Amino acid sequence: MTDPLTIYKLMILFMLKQVPFALTNTQMLNFFLDKEYTNYFTFQTALNELESSGLISCQSTHRTTRYELTESGNETLSFLLIS
Repeated sequence: MTDPLTIYKLMILFMLKQVPFALTNTQMLNFFLDKEYTNYFTFQTALNELESSGLISCQSTHRTTRYELTESGNETLSFLLIS
């Protein structure tokens, strides 16, 4: 059985790949909460692990943090989608 955290990480990577701009933490979190996929803490854990592993990057400006896919994240997602 696949760890739910792994699925949430893949969902975040796929979400970031689908848009041509960086997404805020709030935008992504609202999607996960509105669909009742997971809770705040699990989402933040997945997001932080993706950032720590270099698959996504974040930039903070004023009071907003925006996330985007890194080249490593794009390669990882492409590999997993092809397999």
